Amino acid sequence: MLDALKEVTLFKGLEADELEVLEPLFELYKCPAGTVIFQQGDQAVNLFLILNGIVEILHKPYDGPPITVTRVLQDGAFGWSAAIGNETYTSSAICDEELVALRIAGNDLRNFIVKYPNTGKIILDRLARVVSNRWQDARAQVRTMMTQNIPDSIALQGSQRKKMSVAPPSNHSKEEQLKGLIEQLSAYVEQFHGGSVEYISFDGKILTVRLGGACLGCPLSPATLQGWVAGTVHQFFPDIDIIESKFE
Repeated sequence: MLDALKEVTLFKGLEADELEVLEPLFELYKCPAGTVIFQQGDQAVNLFLILNGIVEILHKPYDGPPITVTRVLQDGAFGWSAAIGNETYTSSAICDEELVALRIAGNDLRNFIVKYPNTGKIILDRLARVVSNRWQDARAQVRTMMTQNIPDSIALQGSQRKKMSVAPPSNHSKEEQLKGLIEQLSAYVEQFHGGSVEYISFDGKILTVRLGGACLGCPLSPATLQGWVAGTVHQFFPDIDIIESKFE
């Protein structure tokens, strides 16, 4: 098991004694292609790290068909809901081919992060990057699905309008746009994780937000900030240098 941990990018560069503490928290998990590992709404228990195989992550909105959020490949991670302490999984996971993975109980991971904060920060930062990438994948897929449902005549009109006005003036300031984005993001975080994000201030370079709800006291709140919040904001506003948080 220790050799397997050393090969996982999430733990690359960790000291031998840190890996030895982590090792007993993990167990090997295997399943054949087509296995439903967990379904949206199931109790969120484990975080999975893929050693070999591919897993499809699907989310079903209450009023629409399932959306493939991403396909997690070798060295990827899934089961984020368990890691942050959610009661249930917010998406389903189905393996596309035979899967070999390591899994760890979310409670065990959170306890490790509290006990070993320096190592925990490294792990959280790496997990946050994984989540940020998935949010980009999901957003792109939703945009594609919406475009496919627009009649060609309307899509053409939209294209013609862009040619007439390449850079249409915005009726909203950057600060107002940021407030709107944070409101949408907060609704998403509240729905899926029980937390909240509140806009506090923006000085032109630094965006300050307040994390609340289930994020309070959660050892994974830094990952929520860097993954969900910073990752999403930087997609729309890449020029913002720093995103920092205050707590209620």
